[in-house]
Amino acid sequence: MNTTNPIIPQMSIQILLPDAIDRRFRRRVKTLPGASWPAWGGHITLVPAFVPTCPPQEVFDRVAQATGQFVAFRIRLAEAVAEGDITRPHFHTVFIQLDDPDSEDHQTLARLQKAIFAALAPVRDAAKPELDAVPFKPHLTLALGVGDSEAARLVNALRSEPMQAEFLVDAVWLVLRWPGEGRDPRVDRVPVPLAKPALPPSELPPGTLSD
Repeated sequence: MNTTNPIIPQMSIQILLPDAIDRRFRRRVKTLPGASWPAWGGHITLVPAFVPTCPPQEVFDRVAQATGQFVAFRIRLAEAVAEGDITRPHFHTVFIQLDDPDSEDHQTLARLQKAIFAALAPVRDAAKPELDAVPFKPHLTLALGVGDSEAARLVNALRSEPMQAEFLVDAVWLVLRWPGEGRDPRVDRVPVPLAKPALPPSELPPGTLSD
């Protein structure tokens, strides 16, 4: 009998940037001292890192049941801002926030996040429980744990030459980070589609800005 404990990945639920936008933003971040870009892609976090208390397939099934209630919607990335870093007192995080929080698309995103979060609540052991108490504020993170002057320089640079984009969201992604040695553990990305778009594909606006 095999008594070896199964290897359990740390998981999160993300909206990933389309490849063309991800490449464009990655190139820009390389020119910004203090900013960084994840190797597995730029993202908007819907559910932060957690260890599942069930098999990964059940996580997928729960997320799929939640996303199946939603049709595709658009995201518009707008202005860079700096705020206090929740996990690092006396430091700042710099991120790009979404445009027009009162828009129908933004409200759809908020409902989607709430549905997925609720679906995973029974099987989720949060890696940083303090984040669960923070109201959902969708954003694209560019820097964590930076000081006052560094945060101000980043925001000024990003406002003089903004990193803006608009794209269609037709899936969310399970991101699995596997334990292992080294600085870059294995990361798998698994898409979970939303329901079909409300409009036929020929009538939808363009999905991404050009690279």
